[in-house]
Amino acid sequence: MLLRPSGVISAMLTPWRDGKPDLETLQEIAEFQINGGLTALFPVSSVGEAGYMTFEQKCAVVAAVVEQAAGRMPVWAGIPATTPEESIELAHAAERAGASGVVLMPASFYHYDAATHAQYFSQIASAVNLPLCLYNIPFFADALSAETVAELAAHPNIVGIKDSSGDGVGFMKMMATCPQADPDFALMTGREEFFFASLCAGGKGSVTGTAGVLPEVMRRIYDLFSAHRLPEASELQLAAIPVMSMMASLPFPQGYKLAMSLRGFNMGENKVPLTGDVKQKIAALREPLNKEITSLLSNIK
Repeated sequence: MLLRPSGVISAMLTPWRDGKPDLETLQEIAEFQINGGLTALFPVSSVGEAGYMTFEQKCAVVAAVVEQAAGRMPVWAGIPATTPEESIELAHAAERAGASGVVLMPASFYHYDAATHAQYFSQIASAVNLPLCLYNIPFFADALSAETVAELAAHPNIVGIKDSSGDGVGFMKMMATCPQADPDFALMTGREEFFFASLCAGGKGSVTGTAGVLPEVMRRIYDLFSAHRLPEASELQLAAIPVMSMMASLPFPQGYKLAMSLRGFNMGENKVPLTGDVKQKIAALREPLNKEITSLLSNIK
């Protein structure tokens, strides 16, 4: 049976050094997240600034995370590209490195209709050996409709979706239609604010940047829900909203990188120079964000 995403998965941030991914610090982050109780890792993600990486850097990041995971948990490798050929090559490289599955967003930059997106995903899913998880991220690419996702759910190598749209109605439509094509199709929210609600709706878990920054919190929400302690799970989800909102208040993904640095990791320089105004906003957020994180972690029992 094909592996499917479930539980609490980290969309991994990428530390940088001298203009390249800092693989040593990346492995330290992976170890921190493994120890935090996550169920899988997702390197080469949007919050991990995959758009700044060369083909070779994407491959190196995946290989470094797989090496650190050392079989302790699955690694879902991002394979974002503007052509199907490059995504397929990234998937083959991820397979050689030992990744467990791949995550694919719609082709970015150009806009396509639903039928073209369905053909694009099907072409790539048929050409790779690892299970493929769809990635709906309207922030960076065309949105995938529930109808398109349900159509793709019938593909034997497409096993689930990370839905980062934040569209609760769209998520519910996927919940209603995808199981008809594949009863085991895994719907994962990509929005940390929606985690508890998505579980209540029947979702299988989450794939988020917050899971990487606060693995203890996200795992605790999941465990409380799984233990049918719904009021406590809801309470912790709501308590985490201020931190999530603070991280989202800066230009993406600067808030998440700031929070990761507050957890003790050197995220390095930014790939694109930041303006003085953005730097001031980051500096101003450091103390209140640290205070909220400290308070939130103190609530973990």
